[in-house]
Amino acid sequence: MSISDYNEEQIEEMSAVELAHILLGDEKNPYDYQKLINRIADLKNLSPEEKKNRRIKLFTAMNLDGRFVHLGENHWGLREWYTLDQSDEDLSSTVKAPKKSKADDFDEFEDDFEDEDLEDIEDELDELSQEEDADDYERDDEFEGFGSDEETTEEDDKY
Repeated sequence: MSISDYNEEQIEEMSAVELAHILLGDEKNPYDYQKLINRIADLKNLSPEEKKNRRIKLFTAMNLDGRFVHLGENHWGLREWYTLDQSDEDLSSTVKAPKKSKADDFDEFEDDFEDEDLEDIEDELDELSQEEDADDYERDDEFEGFGSDEETTEEDDKY
């Protein structure tokens, strides 16, 4: 089905990853990730803040979803477009960027990541790390004293 087959309410209810799959299917060509997230934000009428929050989540979901393939240079396609014997390395050379100088690379990198974005990513990573630490601490509590020589029973003392 094409995106034009859905009404606004259906699109609003759809996940961003499902919309990405439909849009890529309609396009039948690799899609630049930034254009893809912009198109999804437009279709779902997302505020700039919502779009910012969903950008990383969609990228992760597409990475984990076997229907998508990252083609390099921030372009995405559908796995079904490519033969099964093509490796990810082969696919990453599918999209070629025009030659540019190293100064252009730095400027583009700088434009892609604003300080706020990096701070948000750092905050998310810190939060995940704290959650993992809390989980590890809880697991340690569960096993506290397990196998410890300090706790002996009267029966142990007999031997």
